[in-house]
Amino acid sequence: MRLFYVASIDNKVDGVNKKILAQFKVLSEMIFDSELILFIKGAPSNELRDQLNYLQSAQIEIVDTSSFGRLLARRTKMELLMKKAKVVSGNGFFYFRYPLADRAFLKVIKAIKKGGGMAVTEHQSIESRELLSNRRFVLFLIEFLYAKRVRKEMSGFVCVTREIADHQLARSGNYRKPYLINGNGIYVSSVPLRTPPKFDGRSLDLLCVAQVAKWHGLDRLIRGMAEYKGNVDVRLHIAGDGSEVPNLKRLVADLKLENSVVFHGFKTGKELDELFDKCHIAIGSLAIHRAGSGSPLKSKEYCARGMPFVDSVNDVDFDPQFEFRMKISSEDIPINVEQLLGFAQSVLRASAHHQKMRAYAIEKLDWRIKTKRLVDFFTKILEKESR
Repeated sequence: MRLFYVASIDNKVDGVNKKILAQFKVLSEMIFDSELILFIKGAPSNELRDQLNYLQSAQIEIVDTSSFGRLLARRTKMELLMKKAKVVSGNGFFYFRYPLADRAFLKVIKAIKKGGGMAVTEHQSIESRELLSNRRFVLFLIEFLYAKRVRKEMSGFVCVTREIADHQLARSGNYRKPYLINGNGIYVSSVPLRTPPKFDGRSLDLLCVAQVAKWHGLDRLIRGMAEYKGNVDVRLHIAGDGSEVPNLKRLVADLKLENSVVFHGFKTGKELDELFDKCHIAIGSLAIHRAGSGSPLKSKEYCARGMPFVDSVNDVDFDPQFEFRMKISSEDIPINVEQLLGFAQSVLRASAHHQKMRAYAIEKLDWRIKTKRLVDFFTKILEKESR
């Protein structure tokens, strides 16, 4: 099998980029002839280069699209992929982190198939719903026009939830098309096990680490904090930037919560580790319905670091009996802070809870477990296509 893993990334070391690089590292160990094709705006930052260096001898092609406008950058990407498609043999795979559908991408997929190769897309959300939620109407229209034609040509789909898989199959018009439901994972050894702080029942520090978007639902938590009238000092720490941060800052000012919500900006390395050691409970996605569905990466990192967390996700990777996660309803109402405090008091009393969460992550969430399923899926598609 020859594998091309294709993704567009930001020029920083965030959870998505770590996921892509960690997943490819394991893929390249399982599939010897593997190449990573990264489209990025600007030369890689020093931090990103450090992440790339741990891939060692893996084949990597980095394409800087910073000098192009969006449309020209898109065309440049697709022209490169067209060239790659021409050298793919019958056992070749293109694995795309889904780049949205348009005429150029459809042309690339058809060229891959014509050359005897296969193309699989990885889907992290119900794209059309997410585009509408973010008011990206032009991209929504283009995706709508080409979604079915692109999906019809795909050899299969990898989706992080059942809801996303059902959507992709429906859009393809073929419910028998191969698919794999494989929630996001983490390279567990890439993050340290935290040292939990003491919880004295008088103050509770919450931590959200994210490229903050609407579907993180932090507005729900902030409104819940404004409604809370109890005696516990509840503080929310937000580590990350993102499109939703300006809106949250305005909301915090309107509700007069400046002393209770801290915006730290993007953090990594030692500074981020210190925040994990300072805070008691982590905050995952609290409004996943705004994106349709998903398998957020941060919940996996929270688990690997040993930090109990709250989210609203139907995540296949966490058993209903998993005691260190508080799952709330995914709707647009304020979070009940009293319930959150009850969860904190329960889980933070558990002895060695951080070590138990780490063990769960190693057994269930590590990329070596996830990627083995992915390679098996590729093999099944090859066997099917060769019949």
